[in-house]
Amino acid sequence: MSSEARHTLSHTRKQESAKVTGVERWVSLGGGVWGMVSGVKKGGLMGWGQALMSGMLVYRAVKGECRLKAALSASPYEKYVAEQHHWQAARVVSHSVTVSKPREALYRFWRAPDALAEVVTPATHVEVIDERTTRWVLNSNPDKQIIVRLVDDREGEYLEWVAESETLPPSSGWVRFQDAPGRGGTEVQCYVSYEPSKGHLGYLADKGSGSTSHWLHRNLRRFKQKVETGEITASRPFS
Repeated sequence: MSSEARHTLSHTRKQESAKVTGVERWVSLGGGVWGMVSGVKKGGLMGWGQALMSGMLVYRAVKGECRLKAALSASPYEKYVAEQHHWQAARVVSHSVTVSKPREALYRFWRAPDALAEVVTPATHVEVIDERTTRWVLNSNPDKQIIVRLVDDREGEYLEWVAESETLPPSSGWVRFQDAPGRGGTEVQCYVSYEPSKGHLGYLADKGSGSTSHWLHRNLRRFKQKVETGEITASRPFS
């Protein structure tokens, strides 16, 4: 993916609201008005609660946008990734961390599969196939293997990869190393994307649970701890 595409379709620019148009807008308006009238007639706590909720439907119809719909919808970048990989849907998560080490050293760590395997969870072991290709095997289930291939490698700056597996969803990702402004050290920004196994339903399930986002955040913190202190201490908070 080009740097221009990453800047134009930045995943970090979240959608504040999504448009409500056409039939959806009229259904929201009609259903909201009916619900408000019905709720007022019922009275009591349940009736007024129904009227309040229905009023929110009227509001989204009148305004023509909905924050909840935006929260459940794929971002422009996720749509771009799905289109580029020919996936039904794409779930993309990103996190960044500042590490008190020069970016060249952090780049070399990421380019050393055995070193990287020490911080990635769940536990895996790595087989080097060639300079740009590795096989990652899950220790707890050797049948789950992932072939990872580097597709872009800029020394000291950027790495991008794609991953394929017969038993796990296809995925891709990139990591960028930039000098941290003012404080010294390096800002490490990582994006990971994959195709949910059940399409949009799988996308909503992961977005709701946050499991992939938590996984990436935890592993970046493990990486930071490893390169700064030389070890990973489970009792130490990753904050």
